[in-house]
Amino acid sequence: MSDEPHVMSTTQRLVYMAEQIARNFAALGEDRTVTALAEHLTSYWDPHMKDQIVAIARDHPDSLSPPVAAAVARLAQGRTPAGPNPAQFNAVDEVGHCDAG
Repeated sequence: MSDEPHVMSTTQRLVYMAEQIARNFAALGEDRTVTALAEHLTSYWDPHMKDQIVAIARDHPDSLSPPVAAAVARLAQGRTPAGPNPAQFNAVDEVGHCDAG
């Protein structure tokens, strides 16, 4: 047994990151999770990372959960719906958004 730590490949790391972000949005429900993740990828991932996750979705579609695959498909199509941020936080005593933070 090796004492060396497991090192993730770039592909594994990108899938892990996208899945982790999706888990953070999961309380929003699947449709809003897809929207929020697509917007996050569009806004915060650099173009190279975006190209790589689109290629992963194309070449290894089974490596992504359904919400992540749907968000990446939106990213690939270059469209994320406009409108309010689905990850918007609540005001004090407001109902309907995430109350974390």
